[in-house]
Amino acid sequence: MSEYVNTTPIALKWYDDPCHSLYLHHSDQLGMILVAQSLNQENYHIWSHAMLMALTTKNKDGFIDGTITRPPGSFEAETKQWTCCNILVKGWILNTISPKIAKSVMYNDTAYELREELKEHFSHTNSVHLFQNEQEIHDCIQEGTSIGEYYTKLKSLWDTRDVLCPIPHCGGNVVKELREYQQKQRTIKFLMGLNPIYTATRGQILLMEPLPAVNKVYSLIVQDEKQRAVLSQTIGKMPEAATFAARDNRP
Repeated sequence: MSEYVNTTPIALKWYDDPCHSLYLHHSDQLGMILVAQSLNQENYHIWSHAMLMALTTKNKDGFIDGTITRPPGSFEAETKQWTCCNILVKGWILNTISPKIAKSVMYNDTAYELREELKEHFSHTNSVHLFQNEQEIHDCIQEGTSIGEYYTKLKSLWDTRDVLCPIPHCGGNVVKELREYQQKQRTIKFLMGLNPIYTATRGQILLMEPLPAVNKVYSLIVQDEKQRAVLSQTIGKMPEAATFAARDNRP
């Protein structure tokens, strides 16, 4: 945990600087709800990711990662401002967790301690959630849904897995190679789950070198889906058109 360093110029009212981590906007209220999804026993990693993004946009993420610590006692004004910010961040966190969970953690002195206790309580379920997520990805197929619905569901499952099991930080080109491998696996999975009607298009895509990213493949399949819809409408109108033509040709 880093030590507090007062880097604000003396001539500047630091609490009026929007870039300062201790700055408070007039709209920052204790009752604000920063994320729509409340924390429960099953969604810690998704909730934690959403909360981090919300606090980062307010320049308050340092209160939960331990980088913004209580100022020394000699900085009275800074200490008061820090206390207000700390209480706000604690309130924002408590506003987005279930009442039952909130009762067990609300007496932590700092937002950092609050977040660490929540992490200790719920992050151990990561393996169980990851297993469930992988099972859902494995079982996800198009069936009676549209291409858009199928892709959206699959992408949501992939995004969840990225939160539960992110790609590790590596040096050199390792991360790039891992991401390329991940994209290839996602393209294959997306193609595998398509309905049999897209077998021909799937075969053409598999012959492409390099294999396109999954979002590009999705775009190609959507074009195929639209062409089939137009062709189906055209064929459906042909008997009617033939009837009118026969009537016009009668003597």
